[in-house]
Amino acid sequence: MGFLKLENKYVYFHTVFFTQYKDFTIIDKLRKEFPDSFIQALNVDIIYNYEHLFEILRISNLAKRRNIMCSHKIELDFLLRVMGTNQISRAIRDGGLNIGQYSTFVVFANKYHINKIYQKLCFLFGNSHDEFLTDKVILRKKIEIYKLKYNNDFINEENTIKFLTETAALIIK
Repeated sequence: MGFLKLENKYVYFHTVFFTQYKDFTIIDKLRKEFPDSFIQALNVDIIYNYEHLFEILRISNLAKRRNIMCSHKIELDFLLRVMGTNQISRAIRDGGLNIGQYSTFVVFANKYHINKIYQKLCFLFGNSHDEFLTDKVILRKKIEIYKLKYNNDFINEENTIKFLTETAALIIK
């Protein structure tokens, strides 16, 4: 997965397997080392694909610029919108990191910082496991889950991103 450009910064996604409690501290360490960068990690099960994350990051970034975020921090605003809820505890419980599961780091930063963060993630966790967000069989299973979750039989491969993006845009405080 390469870097995507959003305004004057870049976005990078890195999917890893969390095996130990000490892995949780990496987010805080990265945020301290790169305070001007957006760094969030999400449970891979709540993500449809990379386009899903990119579109919601676009919404959160716009909400930040317009001062209409649904939380005080953009990372939490992003998580709430990905989860499609304004319930912070539910978003963290269901969408946050868990030991023994795959998680996807979302990094939004300038080119220099994104390269440094990329190198650190590769050193700590190895290459990204993109198949969880690109494999057609896995994506079809996720669509079936969305149909149940949102009680909407009309969700399909063509409109999933649009549906999830519109749901994210409707989240308010």
